Amino acid sequence: MATSRGKLENLRTRVRVAAGITDGRDGYRWNRLAHPQGGGDWFLHKVRATIESLHFRQAFDHVENYCFFVGYQRSGHSLIGSLLNAHPDIVIAHELGAIPYIEHGFTRNQLFSALLRRDRDFAAMGRKWTGYEYAVANQHQGSFHHLRVIGDKFGGITAVQLAAHPELLDGLRRTVGVPIRVLHVTRNPFDNITTLSHRMHTSIAQATSRYAKLSRSVNIVMDMLKPGELLNVDYDAFVAAPSPGLTEMCHFLNVDVDPSYLRDCSAVVWPRTRRRRDSAEWSKDDIAAVQSLLDTYPTLRHYSFDD
Repeated sequence: MATSRGKLENLRTRVRVAAGITDGRDGYRWNRLAHPQGGGDWFLHKVRATIESLHFRQAFDHVENYCFFVGYQRSGHSLIGSLLNAHPDIVIAHELGAIPYIEHGFTRNQLFSALLRRDRDFAAMGRKWTGYEYAVANQHQGSFHHLRVIGDKFGGITAVQLAAHPELLDGLRRTVGVPIRVLHVTRNPFDNITTLSHRMHTSIAQATSRYAKLSRSVNIVMDMLKPGELLNVDYDAFVAAPSPGLTEMCHFLNVDVDPSYLRDCSAVVWPRTRRRRDSAEWSKDDIAAVQSLLDTYPTLRHYSFDD
């Protein structure tokens, strides 16, 4: 049982986090900031979002589209989200997890304020995540000129949440009050599954099972979308030619593209992806099981182990 002193310290921590005060535990603060742990956290976050929204409400009036991702872990979401975030008219927060905010009754401006806060906190961390740095020099990460697109990059979690609670998609539409735009980013699933296996310390078969569940969630969400709301992005093709890929995404989001933006973003993209599947032992049965899964979904059908 928590002591009175422990309860007081927990309360102080929640207040510090909601206020955005660094306490030296960046990872703890980062997770607690975006993912409140209970009613008290949600209340404090809503209060802070309300206060901060007063400063940005005129900017929020110009938002034309709300963007979010659906997809799979280790598919390039973080890079693509960060590159879009470098555009002067776009803010894409890094893994806020916006759907629970809808569930907890955040208004449009409260949600948008939380997204901006998340982006500022990611900037304070140097835009580093899982060993990679996502900063783009000379561009507009952490700032904007005219905020025309705002959104969140949290592909796998968002897909699972919306598939489990489809009514929250309609709630999101009502809350943001502008058209939604969804990016479905894919990478060779054999690489995704290999990474899942390594990170979860499980077999390829177990990782395949997890990937299959996520694939079902992603496709449930895609079937819920209206025409014109979805863009499929092949990550392997994107890194081979980032400028055309970024141009397509920006046009999808209805923002203009400047040559300097394309140049600076392309400079941070590695020209080819790593074949992570080569770092694991794949049996013929494992490969056949994954290929059978991929044949189920049109957006994954073109991938194979030998790509």
